[in-house]
Amino acid sequence: MAGETEEQESQSSRYRQIAEQIKQAIHSGSLPPDSRLPSVRTLATQYHVSMTTALKTLRTLEDEHYAVARPKSGFFVAPRKAEKKLPLVPHEQPREIAPLDEQTELHLAMVGSDCRVRLDLANGDISLYPVKKIGLLMRQMGYSKPALLGNTVKGTGYAPLKAEIARRAVDYGCNINADDILITNGCIEAISLSLRATTRPGDIVAVESPCYFVLLQMLHNLNLRVIEVEAGAEGYVNVEKLTSLFQRKAVQAYLSINNINNPLGKSIPNEQKAYIARQADENDVVIIEDDIFGDTAFGERRPFPMRAFSPNVILCSGFSKTVAPGIRIGWVHSANYMRKIASLKYTSTMGTSVLSQAAIAELLRNGGYDAHLRKLRRELANQIRQMRQAVLRYFPAGTRVSDPEGGYVLWVEMPVQALNVRALFLKARNAGIGIAPGHIFATDHRYDHCFRLNAGFGWNAEVEQAIRQLAQWCQLSLVEAKQD
Repeated sequence: MAGETEEQESQSSRYRQIAEQIKQAIHSGSLPPDSRLPSVRTLATQYHVSMTTALKTLRTLEDEHYAVARPKSGFFVAPRKAEKKLPLVPHEQPREIAPLDEQTELHLAMVGSDCRVRLDLANGDISLYPVKKIGLLMRQMGYSKPALLGNTVKGTGYAPLKAEIARRAVDYGCNINADDILITNGCIEAISLSLRATTRPGDIVAVESPCYFVLLQMLHNLNLRVIEVEAGAEGYVNVEKLTSLFQRKAVQAYLSINNINNPLGKSIPNEQKAYIARQADENDVVIIEDDIFGDTAFGERRPFPMRAFSPNVILCSGFSKTVAPGIRIGWVHSANYMRKIASLKYTSTMGTSVLSQAAIAELLRNGGYDAHLRKLRRELANQIRQMRQAVLRYFPAGTRVSDPEGGYVLWVEMPVQALNVRALFLKARNAGIGIAPGHIFATDHRYDHCFRLNAGFGWNAEVEQAIRQLAQWCQLSLVEAKQD
């Protein structure tokens, strides 16, 4: 009798597991509306369950409006209900990201190019990274495992690295299957593949504002439209406005840096992440999460990504912000879209350097990565603090500067009537000082009085003089405005 009871309980839980797998296939588009579902006999054979359990699975999908039964034909995926879309208020109208004007194109081309004082990037000096250790690991592994260089690059990535990523994910609240991880050429490729797998040209994507300029240009290149949701006073996206877009079926996807956003450096609190994820799931909005800065958080505990609150979130990350900018190893995890993402990867860049993957896997395995992170976070926190204090000291009254929780950058908002940052950018470049002008972080002119500074290259007399020079130009412009 006890054996029978256990078997019945196992079969009872099994029908729910099978139903959830079919629902995921429906959500991902693998089973489109009106497509035929497997028959009772086929389900029973596929999943090694009884006919009763298979029928209960299909009846459950029908009860939950995922399936419809058609007499003498079987079960089919339920047609998607026509969603009534409520009108958007003017500031929420989707924008087609216009081609870059000549000046903006020039500015983007110059950001990251060589200059005397590097305040324009979002990474650090080579001294911050374990480059010697990584170089040694690559030499050792290249010698001891020549197949890492000689074999064809294929598949979804180096298995030991994927296993290490999955193991570490448990520490930040994510139960990730290593088989659902794809290794990419940097986090940017991971995001691009995710967007291509989940959207079509003309779809509308919500982004936080200010938004990392590379993401905006990626959306433009994929012919996607955007709705920019401005950050609230806390420094992260306005959750009420964002979820209102979900509820009104105004967007198909949400692309976000939820931890240590770029350029404000803030993380969304866990309860807000959970709410956003729940609203996205309830309204069929795909969340694509860029978590590249998560490991740089200054606190004792790494913040949870939004993936910790929903298995449907597509999580993208990598090692270029922690191991070394030149290590272009990223990764993407998706429970629902991995087959399509892997297919797109194979038909675009095909594979990712295996030797680099192997070296990072060993760094993660032997504890070297964790020791390095502790040092990196301390250094970045100190460098951010020194630069922030200098901006507050030298810039005129009314200047506002972000207070990051991690990462490399500061966001500076100059007073009204100060020098337009487009002009400041050119002045600074002519003096050998690189900054990232605010207008490239939006689709319009709303940040023409803002710019981003990078603290990753350390604090020294030359950097301090550059901050003082920027402040003097700002102060001079305010004096001239008063005289006019």
